[in-house]
Amino acid sequence: MNRPSWFFAGLFLLALVLWQLSPSETQQLSAKREASKPNFVAEKLYSVSFGEDGSPRYRIYAEEMEFFEQLKHTTFAQPKILVYPDPSQPVWQIVADHATVQQQQNVILNDNVVIKNLSRGEYVRDLITEKLEIDLQTETMSSDQPVTVYGPSYELYGVGMDGDLANEIVTLLDDIEAVYHNPQE
Repeated sequence: MNRPSWFFAGLFLLALVLWQLSPSETQQLSAKREASKPNFVAEKLYSVSFGEDGSPRYRIYAEEMEFFEQLKHTTFAQPKILVYPDPSQPVWQIVADHATVQQQQNVILNDNVVIKNLSRGEYVRDLITEKLEIDLQTETMSSDQPVTVYGPSYELYGVGMDGDLANEIVTLLDDIEAVYHNPQE
């Protein structure tokens, strides 16, 4: 064999070794499939998170929960969250069809989201939207979707919302319309 032949034979062997060392498409697809499989699944979940003083901060119920370690998030089916700004009783009940929790404090609820104020005689009774983001650490919530707010004698419609769960404050951001009801006595 002459020099050019040895060179091409060596180049071929090097390419063959590198090809064997590189991950194949099958291995890459397998890794993606593994990341999309939950590491842990629970049904009929009930979880309580306590504050430093030992009082409950929030409770989560769900029909099903899936934890994905590689993706670093948890999904819930039919979640119900009770938020306790006051340790003695929950103030807000939040339900939805689906939820995703990221970093153990950011909750994104989707589809048929209903926020119910459990306090008696409050100005805001219910809020309804299709998407809601909650920071459980700061007890704040927000949405960029249409929101309907129901009170004792009114309905508010708007797009986008910010809320403070601890102080029971809700602010609609855009395109606000109000309907006031005057009950006849």
